[in-house]
This record gives sequence, C-alpha cells and structure tokens, in this order.
Amino acid sequence: MLKKLTRFYHPKTIEEACLNLGNGELKTAIIAGGTSEVLRQDNSIEALVDISNVKELSYISKDSVFYRIGAGTPVQDIYKTPALTGPSGNLLKAAAGKIGSTLLRNSITAGGNLAAMFPWSDLPVVYMALDAEVVCRKGKPKRTVPVQTIIDKKASQFLSAAEIIAEIAIPMYGKGTGTAFAKLAKTANDYSMITIATRLTTRSGKVDQARIAVNAITAGPVRCIEAEKLLEGQKPTAELIAAAAKKAADSITIRKDFRASREYRKEVFEVMVRRALTEAHEKAGK
Repeated sequence: MLKKLTRFYHPKTIEEACLNLGNGELKTAIIAGGTSEVLRQDNSIEALVDISNVKELSYISKDSVFYRIGAGTPVQDIYKTPALTGPSGNLLKAAAGKIGSTLLRNSITAGGNLAAMFPWSDLPVVYMALDAEVVCRKGKPKRTVPVQTIIDKKASQFLSAAEIIAEIAIPMYGKGTGTAFAKLAKTANDYSMITIATRLTTRSGKVDQARIAVNAITAGPVRCIEAEKLLEGQKPTAELIAAAAKKAADSITIRKDFRASREYRKEVFEVMVRRALTEAHEKAGK
C-alpha cells in the first residue's frame, strides 16, 4: 500500500518521464500497466510516474536484424500482431497468448514483465531463449545491454537514477531454428507453476545453439546451461533430448508453494522440457 503517495506524473515523452523519475525531491517509482502495484513492498514511495501515455514506448517494428518492441507495448498487442513471424515471432506470440486473461494482457507490458520479474512472469524466459537485448534510456542518452544482465542484476538495481527500459530487441532467426513455449498452471488465469522457453538452432543436422530458459519452478528466470551444453554440437536424437531434459531437471533449484510440491514439479518439468525440445527440433527441420 502506497501510504506516502502524494504526487502522480503523467509524462508524454521519454525525456519527460526520465526527468520526472529523477526529480530528486520525492522518492519516485515508475508505473506502466500497474499490474504489479498491489505487490509493491516499498511503502516509502511518494510519487509515481505513469508512462502508459508515452506513445513512443508502445510499438512493434523490425529492421534487418531485430524485432523491436517498445517497453510499454501491451502483451495483447504482441499476441495479436501479424508483424511477428518466424521462430522468434512465434515464440513471443505463444508466450504472450498464455499470460493471464485478456484484461491482464491489455495491461501487462513487454518491459514491465521484465522489470517486475516475478517467478510467474512469462516473457523473461522468452527473451532469454532468444538472446534478446534491452535498450535503456535516460532521456536521450541510451545504452543497449543483454537481457541476461537485466535478469541477473534485477532492473531496480541495474538501472541508474532516472533511467528506464525503453525497448526489447529480439534477434530474428531463420531456417534451421525452432522454438517452443510451455506453461503449467492450475487454470488459464492462474500463476505459472512451470514456464519453459526453448530454442534450437541447427547447422548440418547438429545443434549449433541450444537455449532452455525456465521460470516459476525456480525463484526467478534461469537458463539450464548444463543441459544446453549437452545438446550443442550433437545430433538431437530422442535419446539425447531425453538426457538433456533430465539434466535440466537435476540442475535447477526447485521452489515450492501451496500450488505444488517440489517432487511433482520436478517430474512434470522433465517431461515438459523433453516435449518442448522435441517440438523445437521438429520446427528447426521444417
């Protein structure tokens, strides 16, 4: 509960938003879709900067290398847009379409899902599997960092004063790459118990790059690096994929809550990873 909230800023530009955020007079936080505000633990916040009306933060575009998604873009737009295609676009849309209800998807944003980054956040694993980059802005100055940096250091600690996540840059993969997304929840609108994003990029019949990113079963988004290394440089047979799925299950620290035990999650997780890798492999061969 924001007991000390006394001011609300409504900037129209990124520069204005950063100026409001770094005003220096009040303890200030940023708000976009607002879906994480009910869980905010900091009761000392005195001002909020609402960036939902900053039009230059809401877009989906592409250049020769990347899909570029504005941090303020609602995930429903990602789910519905015809602009996202191929392995990267299909993975983004698959994950976006499984985030809560339509109402929530119209509120949750591409950048907010990364910045808040709860165990049940679905998009961070997709960004990790696709080796995304994050564009951070402090007014006009900007810097681009790997998404893994934001995840490892947490946005709240990584971003400097008056700096915001402005864009997610997603590499476009072509023929030879397959992706898959898998999620386990008690209902379509409930929090995730397991979230998985996989990518296999193949060359001459062998795995050139493997990505297995998971969340919800863990305390935060992680990659199953040992399982990835087991796949890379090898022909992805059913036996190898099964071994990689077991390695993934054995390598993570599984969290527990009232929704499911660690034992149940681990058993289901291994099956889900195997199926997701198999699906990615099949798509890579098409």
